[in-house]
Amino acid sequence: MNEVQHMFLHVESSDAICILNVAGHPFRLRELIYMMVGNGCRVMQTTADKFNMFSYDKETVEVYDYLTSIIKAKFV
Repeated sequence: MNEVQHMFLHVESSDAICILNVAGHPFRLRELIYMMVGNGCRVMQTTADKFNMFSYDKETVEVYDYLTSIIKAKFV
């Protein structure tokens, strides 16, 4: 199966608020979300409009096997 899933995630931790534009295999996305929640982050699905309007301090692009993300982060 080469299925690709795409979603926008709003993630809050104790020191940052991020919006992620992620695409990848559904199992990798699920693993990423569980890892963030396990590390104490609040994770909510959001929209492309909110991703585009998000005011951020830093933007990064990360590419891994079966997972690509654009991360916009605002530090609190």
